[in-house]
Amino acid sequence: MPCEPETIKNAAVTTGVAFPGLEQGVPPLNTLYLYLSGTCNLFCSHCWISPIRAGQEKNDPFLEMEYVRRAIREARPLGLSSVKLTGGEPLLHPQFRELVRLIGDENIRIMIETNGTLIDDDLAMFLKGIPQVSFISVSLDGVTAEAHETIRGVPGSHERTLAGIRSLTKIGFKPQIICSLHRGNKDQMGEMIKLAIELGCGSIKFNNIQRMGRGEEFIKEMGLEVSEIIDLNRYLEKEIIPQTPIRIYFDIPKAFFSIGRLMRDSSCRCSLLNILGILATGEISLCGVGVTTPELVFGQMAQDDLAEIWNRNPTLTLLRRQIPAELEGVCARCLHRDICLGNCIANNYHLAGKLNAPYSFCQQAWEQGIFPLAREHKKN
Repeated sequence: MPCEPETIKNAAVTTGVAFPGLEQGVPPLNTLYLYLSGTCNLFCSHCWISPIRAGQEKNDPFLEMEYVRRAIREARPLGLSSVKLTGGEPLLHPQFRELVRLIGDENIRIMIETNGTLIDDDLAMFLKGIPQVSFISVSLDGVTAEAHETIRGVPGSHERTLAGIRSLTKIGFKPQIICSLHRGNKDQMGEMIKLAIELGCGSIKFNNIQRMGRGEEFIKEMGLEVSEIIDLNRYLEKEIIPQTPIRIYFDIPKAFFSIGRLMRDSSCRCSLLNILGILATGEISLCGVGVTTPELVFGQMAQDDLAEIWNRNPTLTLLRRQIPAELEGVCARCLHRDICLGNCIANNYHLAGKLNAPYSFCQQAWEQGIFPLAREHKKN
């Protein structure tokens, strides 16, 4: 699951700022993930949320405007400072511009996660006119149409995504490219970085495919082994990153960072203790995982109070107690536990049925004898 490296670093417990809606010991709710659309105009074979294809249902699911208004109103006293607009494909929302204006008028920072195919010069200019829009990421999975469209599922989507990125950079945005790595495109990493530079992007992030949604089947055939991902990370750190003018992010836990990278790059972690997701249906969830994991849905905007959920929901209360203090497996021994927080609790829960389960990538690395021993706590 992608992160936003430029996002404000969220505190896991308190920030020293008093928010009137928070009860004692409850961390601030800094960010809402708004899953504006439960549908998508692409059909990506690796998607962990697995939205329906646009137009296939009589009434495509879109997050209601009133739910957004109410969420902002109720989350403000809890510490809300930013939102991420995602989906499905968020730009499919029939009131997308109205939503962006609404959030911008509240002076809340806006991040947008999109496949880029619906962005043109007019929309890019509109977004540039909303100063609160500070970060846009665009999914692009290869320098060739074949590499991209093999997993995106729609012919012509590669060129439309490139056109969308060009519209953004032409107007002054520095978007981030997000590339989901698999066997079909891992050899294009160097070319992808060059393309990102040529397009005028601000950064590029290489994501691993999650074993959730459609990704569970995709990863069986096309997923990379843990050892391959570690080798790719070493290659990037030694050969590519020092010579590249834009930021490069690689989806790997901090235990595998070099010392130099740790010193210069403290960003890009899941701020799970400071976020809530609101699905296109209006359901309130840990994040988008609520689409596939009903146990991590906490309520419904139509009837439940956001502050009550944030302060008192039993699952969130358990999460705060267990993360990071009661993480299990290799995470319990890792020196980076308090920063990494188990990397992706949503995926951990989906795979193991426990909030404090170890991150499967690190656990596999440890069981295979390739987890860096220098990053484990020394026993007395």
